[in-house]
Amino acid sequence: MTPIDSIFIFGFIGIWLPQFFWAILSFNAWRYATKSQLEKARLPTPDVWPKLSVLVPAYNEEVVIEATLLALANQDYPANQYEVILINDGSKDNTLAIATEVAAKFACIKIVNVPKGMGGKGKSRTLNNGLPHASGELIVVYDADSTPEPDCVRLLAQNLIADNSLVAVQGKVRTRNWRDSFITRFIAIEFIFFQWIFQGGRWNLFRLSTLMGTNFVIKKESLMTLGGFDEKSLVDDTEMSFRIFLGNKRIKWIPYATGWQQDPPGLSIFLKQRSRWTQGNFYVTNKYLGRALTNPFPIGVEILNNLMCYILFVPALFLSHMALIFGVLGIAGVNIPGPFTLLWGISFLIYLSQVFYTLSLEKVKPQLYFFAAIAYFTYAQIFLLVVVRASYEMAIGKINGKGIVWYKTERKKERQ
Repeated sequence: MTPIDSIFIFGFIGIWLPQFFWAILSFNAWRYATKSQLEKARLPTPDVWPKLSVLVPAYNEEVVIEATLLALANQDYPANQYEVILINDGSKDNTLAIATEVAAKFACIKIVNVPKGMGGKGKSRTLNNGLPHASGELIVVYDADSTPEPDCVRLLAQNLIADNSLVAVQGKVRTRNWRDSFITRFIAIEFIFFQWIFQGGRWNLFRLSTLMGTNFVIKKESLMTLGGFDEKSLVDDTEMSFRIFLGNKRIKWIPYATGWQQDPPGLSIFLKQRSRWTQGNFYVTNKYLGRALTNPFPIGVEILNNLMCYILFVPALFLSHMALIFGVLGIAGVNIPGPFTLLWGISFLIYLSQVFYTLSLEKVKPQLYFFAAIAYFTYAQIFLLVVVRASYEMAIGKINGKGIVWYKTERKKERQ
């Protein structure tokens, strides 16, 4: 077998194995979609609602903070059991002034200013600074750009109250500014696909799903027992999920508690954000890899998913491109017989059917189906750059001793 044959075989297997697993998850996503609406109608209403505190970490969020606070102030959760705590992490813009003006109109909104010298260390630190000020039994977390629908917080709480095996409940996250650019259209599609397949599908198959950093509720008692948020992690949501799993508890994803958010409208901001996420996932994988051996379910399953994406699928995608380029340029050809062109076509159709199905569940605009078709050849390939960038930044951080560095996603005004 020639080197180019070996490259091709690794690329082929590395793409088809994840594709097979994702097809299984797609089937389970379909099953969960049929169950979820019935489930929503049967949610019990408690006689006494627990006190609930919403935490909103904010640093230089003047572009989005007013809409977020208004959306949170207008939730249909019982007013006497509800508070919203904006944690101002030393913002240098008009975030505090805008938040103060909104808070004057709504009694449920409180503002906590992080003491000088204690802030500027990322989202996890900001949340930990705000946590002592929360009086609720339940903690809900929203990013400063989030605008949940009016019933969102209540539905999250109802699900958590209804099942004692749950420590947290994650709602669905949608892209609010999907019309702003090509990138935001692709991100909107990715979020819909990811959540239905990897959250809904895994929940139905394994009773597993993970936190996503915003639009989730968690029991305060459990959060304190876990030691709060990991301030060394760039992905507080994923890291927290692993600690919950180690306690033999579960996180449920529900598709009918919807929170909308602003996503990066440009490639530069997108690459910075996703590089941070990728570095964070590397950190979590490294931190819990040893525990996966002694705790194959669910930690092992979660680690395997990360390894399948970053160690198998991404390198396989890169090597398959190499094999294609070598063949087109006439440098080296694959000598292995087989209907590989046909199999590539089948792979593309499987991908397309999965994405189209999840888009149909959300009743999106027709133009997003077109962007879904071309995403396979465009947007999906950008993740090769993301992984390369993340690996480079991690190596530089290791060399200069700074380690991983928090990057705060920049906000932009949205198209109306």
